[in-house]
Amino acid sequence: MEDVIVVGAGPAGNNAALSLASQGYGVTVIDSRENIGDKLCTGLVGEECFRRYPIDPALVYREISSARVVAPSSEVVRFETPHPVARVVNRVAYVSSFADKARAAGAEYLLGRRVVRVEQHEDRISVITDDGAMEARSLVLAAGFGSQLNSQLGLGKPSDYVVGIQAVVETDGLDEVEVYLGRNVAPGFFAWLVPTRPGYALAGLLVRKNAPERFANFISAREAEGKITELVDKPVCWGIPLRPLRKTFTDRVLVVGDAAGQVKPTTGGGIFYSLIASEIASGALDRALREDNLSANGLGAYQKEWKGLLSKELEIGYSARRVFEFLGDSHISSLIHQASKNGFIAELASSPDVSFDWHSSMISKIMGHPTLGGALRLVNPLLARMAKAPEPAEVFSTEAALAESVTPV
Repeated sequence: MEDVIVVGAGPAGNNAALSLASQGYGVTVIDSRENIGDKLCTGLVGEECFRRYPIDPALVYREISSARVVAPSSEVVRFETPHPVARVVNRVAYVSSFADKARAAGAEYLLGRRVVRVEQHEDRISVITDDGAMEARSLVLAAGFGSQLNSQLGLGKPSDYVVGIQAVVETDGLDEVEVYLGRNVAPGFFAWLVPTRPGYALAGLLVRKNAPERFANFISAREAEGKITELVDKPVCWGIPLRPLRKTFTDRVLVVGDAAGQVKPTTGGGIFYSLIASEIASGALDRALREDNLSANGLGAYQKEWKGLLSKELEIGYSARRVFEFLGDSHISSLIHQASKNGFIAELASSPDVSFDWHSSMISKIMGHPTLGGALRLVNPLLARMAKAPEPAEVFSTEAALAESVTPV
């Protein structure tokens, strides 16, 4: 019987396996895919993530220090920072590198096997796949968004999500990230072109419904402009949670990454938060295994720790996300125009407090701006109070605050 079974070989699952195997535990990772890391993602990794979880420079497509934002009015605003804030990486190779290190540390990988059921027993966990069954003292569930295993374990599912759709395209002269806003493009969300290798980019968008139709229209518009010359492969859809699970632990089980909803609700990015949460999960599981206390009470420290670190970001980001969904095109265009007109974008870009990976400081600066913040406070007064960055002990401690945060005035 293994010490730990990890279901899911994404960033969270591989990093948890690496940490636990490095400490001498018997670890087996199970994933339904044959190719590790083969999941839709823009591959944008922030500098803080890059420093904390390094990648072979040969797998970095390019550094990102600027982006173009296209407003619904077609006004283009360029956002440039003094130093690179992110890198576009080969996402598949990046995630696989964690698995390679985990294997070197002693973890075993069973690929191409789908987990169909998980059973909790007093002294073990049984994991049933389409090819047999395995048992372990504990389980790290990192199976991504949409897994039915969460519900089987009584942990439910994230209460809100969005659909992403993306494909590789050939481009002509695209050398900056481009973000497109507007209800004709991606209502309440955004579309993107992210250049990778020379002549290629990732094109995609987030939307709540009609993703294939919206994507086709976006591609056609960019082809008409001459930015996209050819669609290289078929677009693929996937779900992205916008809210975390209320409970990410139970007897002998911890849930991490997209499966736990540990995703930036502003952009849908999940790599960095998944890696951080998997570190916390590994530490909590190490203590529980050493003390042989794998009950829910023994594992509850995991949720307390990751929420202490990420809860503020997730709640402020989600409230900002809901505010943005309520804005009309004219309102968005006006806000972008005002921000570019008075130099606020340059001020925001050069601020040392603004981070690609931590969005609450950026939202706080926007809410504190006389013009932009004043307009947004009319849409949702609660966001202004949330973005003042209260002390951790005060952050969203009541169900009432949570309920209010998802219902902008």
